[in-house]
Amino acid sequence: MVLTFFEKNQETKNVISFKFKSKEPINWKPGQYLFYTLPNDNPDNRGVTRYFTISSAPFEKDIMITTRISIPSSTFKKSLLDMKIGETIEASGPDGDFIIDDHKMNYIFIAGGIGITPFRSILLELNHENKPINVQLLYANRDQDIVFKDELESLIEKSKNFKINYFISPNRINKKILSTMNSELITHNFFVSGPQPFVESYSQILKNIGIKKERIKLDHFPGYTSE
Repeated sequence: MVLTFFEKNQETKNVISFKFKSKEPINWKPGQYLFYTLPNDNPDNRGVTRYFTISSAPFEKDIMITTRISIPSSTFKKSLLDMKIGETIEASGPDGDFIIDDHKMNYIFIAGGIGITPFRSILLELNHENKPINVQLLYANRDQDIVFKDELESLIEKSKNFKINYFISPNRINKKILSTMNSELITHNFFVSGPQPFVESYSQILKNIGIKKERIKLDHFPGYTSE
């Protein structure tokens, strides 16, 4: 499919959202991703294709990529930054099973920095559909420049079961905190999203405190350092 670029928003000092329209309808579930191909005359060793979570919720219709732009940046992100309004990008999908199967169940969302993107889609769609948000969000970030902070906090007033706990470096979501939650909230499902080292670390912690594999879903972002 072909997506047409139409808007760019600076979310924090180094995180940008890119918005695209599609001529053909795209049906996706909150938490899924697309593969994107953006030609480059001199691509780095990761090539011209990447996958990004769709950070927009399905009810918003348009596709949004939200990503951290570091210096130096990959050739793909440089090409993304250089896109002009009206230019296009090739995409395929959607794909991925980082989705809520039953909104009536209880969830612990563990986000590391840019790993908040699938959770934005999931949470906003639940709110749009007037479904209960039975979620406790544990959001780890390197500083107070938090992506989607105001937008997510606005949901707290709308859903009595939605809570957010921030962990700003050097504070960490540690084994003790998760163990306490596990003993109190034994029926919860755990979703972990963020840089690959972050996700691998918390996946192991959850297994170590006795969370069964079928109650854990993981979404790792390659190319990022841990929060």
